[in-house]
Amino acid sequence: MKIRFGESIKTAAYETVNSITNNGNAAWTRESGLLSIWILSMLKPSPGTVIVIPFNSGAKTSPEINAGYFGSIPPGRFTISGQTGFLKADGKFRSKIGLLPERSKGIAGSYASDSRVLTIITCSQQPGVTDYVNSMWVPFQQEPFRGDVINAYNDGPLPDGAQLGPFYELESSSPAAAAAPGEKVSHIHRTFHFEGSEADLDQLAVELLGVSLKQICMVF
Repeated sequence: MKIRFGESIKTAAYETVNSITNNGNAAWTRESGLLSIWILSMLKPSPGTVIVIPFNSGAKTSPEINAGYFGSIPPGRFTISGQTGFLKADGKFRSKIGLLPERSKGIAGSYASDSRVLTIITCSQQPGVTDYVNSMWVPFQQEPFRGDVINAYNDGPLPDGAQLGPFYELESSSPAAAAAPGEKVSHIHRTFHFEGSEADLDQLAVELLGVSLKQICMVF
């Protein structure tokens, strides 16, 4: 991914290469069960932080974005506008959204207007691969390999009032790994943090996420 920086931009970026290897004597198959690599960027929430996930509007999957992980999300916390999903990332309401591989562009981000930080994550999504482990919390998976490649999570209080964080996450997963004995499967996850002038950050947001900072800040 090539990124054009404005003169004011300061950047911190890192990459993780995560691997699993089949050290057994039998192949991993759909019938016996498949593993995947799940990795996330866990970040500090704030009242002014909004998660931004662009998606492919031409894909024939429904819904456009899966927002049913922890029940319905109230208005003012999650919305879809055009080809982009937005989720409030204030650490005050437990919610999660995700994109099937047909919908995913392999990129997601967030913008914190109160600290003026734009965060981007990308992953090594494999074109044409559609088998992903379904991580919905249900007693029985009807479609165990119709999972999401890109997810976003906003932490919030549990039913008993306790809380894990607060934090929010930008997540990615590898395909379900149908690995032969001795085969290794790898997945790359990258995180970029950008600080700078609003004009330069706006240019990056439009280029990478397809929306302006004004759109992000006014969505809720």
